[in-house]
Amino acid sequence: MKYSLITGLVAGILTLSGNIATAQETPLSSSANSQQFSINNSINKTLKAEKAPPIKNTSGEAEIALAKHLKNIKAKMYGAYWCGHCKHQKELFGKQAWPTITYIECDPKGTNPRPDLCEKAKIQGYPTWEINGKLYPGRQSLENLAKISGYKGKRNFKN
Repeated sequence: MKYSLITGLVAGILTLSGNIATAQETPLSSSANSQQFSINNSINKTLKAEKAPPIKNTSGEAEIALAKHLKNIKAKMYGAYWCGHCKHQKELFGKQAWPTITYIECDPKGTNPRPDLCEKAKIQGYPTWEINGKLYPGRQSLENLAKISGYKGKRNFKN
């Protein structure tokens, strides 16, 4: 009796593990795979996204006007959430102007990452500005961004 109970349990475990192995090996349809990838990707971004430290400086009128100009000419800044030079670049604009800038997060662990765009643009360091089709690597002064972008507004930058 004791042996038949043990044999029955072992047989049940083997059957169960066989069903689990079969279920794990069964491929999903491409549509289901795509949906599963999309769901997993969204969960991973939500759970694992690293955030840059908050911007502390306030913006003046000139910083806000330059940010609007850069957005209008479709300028972009490529960077990474952990990059100190990127943080400094953001502080130059200040917290009111910065959200206007088109920012591309290159690190896959960052918020709303787009490493594909960074690879396509051949970004080699952070920050890198793309203005009128040309790349400008390194932290840029607001005065220099104004100059290379053709900005004609006020330049009394406070940061």
